Amino acid sequence: MHQPSYFSGFDLLSSDIEKLLMPDAKPQFCKAKPNGDAVVICVHGFTGNPYDVSPAISTLSNMGLSVVAPLLPGHGYRERHKQEQAFSNITPEGMLSAARQEIARAREHYSKVGMFGFSMGGAISLTMASEGLIDACAVAAPALRLSRKAEILIPLLSWASFSIEAPPQEPFYLPVYEFYHSKALRTLWQLSGYARRRLSHIQCPVFAVHSHKDLMVPPIVLGMMQENIPFEIETAWFDESGHSMLLDVSGPRVSSAIASFFQRQFLH
Repeated sequence: MHQPSYFSGFDLLSSDIEKLLMPDAKPQFCKAKPNGDAVVICVHGFTGNPYDVSPAISTLSNMGLSVVAPLLPGHGYRERHKQEQAFSNITPEGMLSAARQEIARAREHYSKVGMFGFSMGGAISLTMASEGLIDACAVAAPALRLSRKAEILIPLLSWASFSIEAPPQEPFYLPVYEFYHSKALRTLWQLSGYARRRLSHIQCPVFAVHSHKDLMVPPIVLGMMQENIPFEIETAWFDESGHSMLLDVSGPRVSSAIASFFQRQFLH
């Protein structure tokens, strides 16, 4: 099986690759001035791209931290047929390997590495924390569980390869695909379960934000984190927003809370 490439935020895209990607899907790197010794890696969600986490990128950068946002494997392609093909080939190990590679790249230049993840990116970030690879971890709507319907249907149907129409429902601009792929959904479900089982291994500081209005990731995940992570974590609720909380009405406050967490960890 061909594993789709991930695109590091530390590398410039070639013109050929850039033509294949959605305009908002480009990896990002904002270097602090003056140079600091800390960086935060921002990891986007399932079917998303760095635009998912762009408000956090801006706020962290304005606070004086370096920020990098990779494009995860199998994401971000402009044309639907290319995106469907890429989605059908992503794997849990490929997604986690991409995160590990981005952390290794960050360690070449920074002594302190934090990670912020949204949704699936939150599950990936918590897994990286459980492996002891990062110094601080923040997550928004971390996909440690999915909706009840999804958790029943994904394992039953993902033996086949097919796409499901899923037009965006958000009342704001959200550059995501208007379909899900059965194989990609299985990867999301597997990443969710693996991150859940690894929570007790986490040792670094953790901050988690969520909304009780989220219809994609149930609010119980924050209690699950507190129950299984072996120390008290920081949490905050932003119930004016739905799942894509950084882009919703609470977005500025969500981004500010995330940036303040990393400021306390790395700049004080």
